Amino acid sequence: MKPKVLVGYKSDNFPEDVADGLRPLADVVRVSGDYSGQLSDTVVLLAAGENVNEDFLAKAPKLKLVSRFGVGYDSVDVDACTRHGVYVCHTPDVLSDAVADLTWALILGWMRRIPEADRYTRVEWAKKRKGFPFGWDMGGKTLGLLGLGRIGVEVTKRGRGFGVKMIYYDVVRRQDIEAQYNITYVTFDELLRTSDIISVHVPLISTTKGILSTKQFQMMKKSAIVINTSRGPVIDQKALTEALKSGNIAGAALDVFEIEPAPLTEELFKLDNVIVTPHMASATWETRRKMAERCAESIKAFLEGKRPPFTVPEQKNVTF
Repeated sequence: MKPKVLVGYKSDNFPEDVADGLRPLADVVRVSGDYSGQLSDTVVLLAAGENVNEDFLAKAPKLKLVSRFGVGYDSVDVDACTRHGVYVCHTPDVLSDAVADLTWALILGWMRRIPEADRYTRVEWAKKRKGFPFGWDMGGKTLGLLGLGRIGVEVTKRGRGFGVKMIYYDVVRRQDIEAQYNITYVTFDELLRTSDIISVHVPLISTTKGILSTKQFQMMKKSAIVINTSRGPVIDQKALTEALKSGNIAGAALDVFEIEPAPLTEELFKLDNVIVTPHMASATWETRRKMAERCAESIKAFLEGKRPPFTVPEQKNVTF
């Protein structure tokens, strides 16, 4: 009997042909909605945003591999999986370009007021009414990157063409990147005080949750904007909302939120100085296919009795 690979409901855009490539080795079951009743005999879970924790693992006693359809894995309790002998894999190195592209789309969209311009063109322009949406030049602005990992580096590469001064703060200083891309390391406080645009690129861990909150917003320029394409909870959303309403900062552009999907009653959605997108930074056809292929590569290796190649760093030296 072939081991069961469960493609979770949040992975519904996982390419069918990539899933088919696993069928010679496994019974591949695609599900939608609640699949808790399917877990008892599942050996491999292809997961998107599911919370894989002790309670989840208790329902899946045969589970041996969680292949995360994404690079972030904060929804997976890696320690619990390790205790239960479950590999955790993800998809590094394939979505940095797509996320960096959306980051710049959000920066430019806010600076040039593109959503407002779109609405104005559709409704007001032909009537020659006031309210033409003037924006701001990029040249001469200071772009501050909070985090300089793979995605942050790709954002930096793209920034060279816009004539911005680039600075960054990270717990790990990247002197090789500084020299290569003319980006300057600064302290966290200096980044907050001097940046015109702060773009967030940190993973969601205990030390980054709420890293931007009331105190930090009060340190920023009143003309500053915040861009977040990392994880929603790294920003205190209530504090951000108050900073935007009070004029403490000028604006924000967000692809991620504390609760997802964000409820339609979310107060941020009522503010004109905010651009929002539905956690779509990696949502290009090319990138999602690469992510799927990387997931399948880990699953295939495991089913063939090999160590999965893209285990998360915490399990780098772990073998079950």
